[in-house]
Amino acid sequence: MKSTRSSISVFETLRWGGRCLLGLLLAGAIFEVALRAIEISPWWRVLPAVNAQFDRPDLNLGYAHRPGVTGLWIRENRAFVRINAQGLRDRPRTQLPVPGTVRIAVTGDSITEAMQVPEHDLFTLRAERTLSRSGHPVEVLNFGLSGALPLQQLLFVSEKLSSMGIDAAVFVFDASDFLNNFVRNDRLLPAYVEDASGKLVIGHMFRNRRSQRWANRWIGRAFFWLVDHSRVIDALYIKVKFGFMQEEQARATPTAVQSPCVAEHALLLKKQELWRDGEPHWAARRLARFLSDVPKYLHSKPAIFLLRGFGRPNSACPANVALRKQVVSEARAKIEAAGIAFVDLDMALLAKMDGDESGFDKLAGFGASLGHGHLNAGGHKMYAEVLADAIRLYFSLLLRHDTAVRTKQTPASGR
Repeated sequence: MKSTRSSISVFETLRWGGRCLLGLLLAGAIFEVALRAIEISPWWRVLPAVNAQFDRPDLNLGYAHRPGVTGLWIRENRAFVRINAQGLRDRPRTQLPVPGTVRIAVTGDSITEAMQVPEHDLFTLRAERTLSRSGHPVEVLNFGLSGALPLQQLLFVSEKLSSMGIDAAVFVFDASDFLNNFVRNDRLLPAYVEDASGKLVIGHMFRNRRSQRWANRWIGRAFFWLVDHSRVIDALYIKVKFGFMQEEQARATPTAVQSPCVAEHALLLKKQELWRDGEPHWAARRLARFLSDVPKYLHSKPAIFLLRGFGRPNSACPANVALRKQVVSEARAKIEAAGIAFVDLDMALLAKMDGDESGFDKLAGFGASLGHGHLNAGGHKMYAEVLADAIRLYFSLLLRHDTAVRTKQTPASGR
């Protein structure tokens, strides 16, 4: 009798466990169908949805977009996003450009990547359309990657330079990016680190991370296949990946509030120390190395730096206006000495807004958060105008050369 009772007990436990498992699978299937239905309905803009995962570990860049991924972006503003076959947040592209077409890579961080707006609003594509209407056969490719620092941006363009026929590059980053500790710390991203002799080399310690080691094995490929094909698993992945980070941010101690002029002056002094005085020394060394690396990694192809972060031109803070002018002058001299064109992005935007300083607050944010966050459609429109002007001005020889090539080829093709 005892063994019979035990057998019944084990059987009941297995049956109960099977029912629970079946229930979980059924619930998961219902949620999966519901989430997929929301995505293909007109209600995806307002109903609960899952933010798709577009990146993966990468042995060259630390992380990169996964080619061919599509899905919703629901943070800050909702948009449908696709990553093209080349791993760019961009419209579909051929691997190589049509002969006679100039192909320009525009790289940057999340401002350039711009997951928050529809694809047609991207400032890179807006600039491309503007230049095309002016008669220039140009492709302006979006190499934006959220969180990418200058070295990571350079390596990204260099990786695609020959295989995609890139003719020139535009770098969009912040003037203070070289004060970020990750430019000298390679635990998460490629960075300039010192070797045993004190020489700066590009470090790849991030390759030792478990996620990097597994990414290209069958288990990593299977995992990301599940993430791409199941919104439920995607949601669980997001919770694990970002949950602890959000909890830490919620516990962060708020910083003291300063007047805009005082806060801006302090930031300008830090940039002056970097660009004029070469301090801190570790940051200045990496800035100098980067400036020398750009022509080398681009194989001497032309480049433009669109630098933001020198502080908004603010007539209410006259002392800051003078200091800003000095800092920008120092930055321009260093960059142009390296053979790279320089554009003061914030000043160029102000010129496009006819000197209306209040216009900056309309370029970023969505809804109640207007003035804070990433570029909105209006911001992309203004960035596109500045970008198109910069390409016309600094890549004029390149544009004229390829236009001439196209003109010569046209009669031949008609014979």
